[in-house]
Amino acid sequence: MKKIFLFVLALALGSLTCRAQDDGTLRSRLSRDSILIGDQIEWTIDLQLAPGEGARVSKPGETPVPGVEALGEMSLDTLSQKKGVLNLRGRIILTSFDSGSYVLPPLYVLLARADGTIDTLEYAGPTLAVNTIPIDTATFQPYDIKGQIRYPLTFKEVIPWVGLALLVAALIWLLVRWIRLRRQNRDFFGKPVVKDPPHIVALRSLEKTRSQKLWQTGKQKQFYTQVTDALRQYIAARYEVPALEQTSAEMFQDLEDKAIDPALTDSLKDLFTTADFVKFAKHAATDQENENAIPTAVRFVNETYMKQVEEEEE
Repeated sequence: MKKIFLFVLALALGSLTCRAQDDGTLRSRLSRDSILIGDQIEWTIDLQLAPGEGARVSKPGETPVPGVEALGEMSLDTLSQKKGVLNLRGRIILTSFDSGSYVLPPLYVLLARADGTIDTLEYAGPTLAVNTIPIDTATFQPYDIKGQIRYPLTFKEVIPWVGLALLVAALIWLLVRWIRLRRQNRDFFGKPVVKDPPHIVALRSLEKTRSQKLWQTGKQKQFYTQVTDALRQYIAARYEVPALEQTSAEMFQDLEDKAIDPALTDSLKDLFTTADFVKFAKHAATDQENENAIPTAVRFVNETYMKQVEEEEE
């Protein structure tokens, strides 16, 4: 039944359309005759509806004709109403980006009469002229492209850079001050840095090694390394000998012309010999050698320091 109804409706619409064309086609209109490229124009139709009648406008599509674009769909607005008769106006906005003359397609309105019959109204499409912007070639002068506009700097834009520059300058000043005072053996506030004398540094280091009890736990290599390193630092500071970079033989060769008791030198040689065997030859020192290592080192430091004190007093 639905298919039969649609077929009968199509036949009725066809006959009504023919009658409308025979009676004369209605006209649509534009809000003006022509536009410039990119401008917008309004395409309208007028329609009257008697009481009980309804209407629906056909959609022209997004592109009613190649070169012209529809911005949305056509809408029906009520202009006035008198004794049940409605005066309607259909509106749609068009635009174009190509110059030329365009004949718009017809618009169709499907009209439902009060008695149940259906009629089709045809509105002829007008002609739309799209023009380009005229150029006076007689007086036209081409100009170069303008550069980027430069606006004056504001305080808000400058203040972060000023702050960054001040921070960098402060860091550089602090670094230069720290290096200069460090070379002068002073702290950051300019006060002289008092260093412990070499014998105090050596005795403190030897006492720390004694308290760790390294050789008692099987760490002989670490034990002799710490003992000999403390002695090398003391000798380097006391006698100005590069003991930290020398071998044991080279160090003792430089100590030969120093005023050191030969007995102290011999005991120190025995200590370094044992230490070299433990560190480089995987020698296991006896308990007696381990117990005598720190006392031998302490005795060498104390006696050479006292010798220095006597020399200074004389």
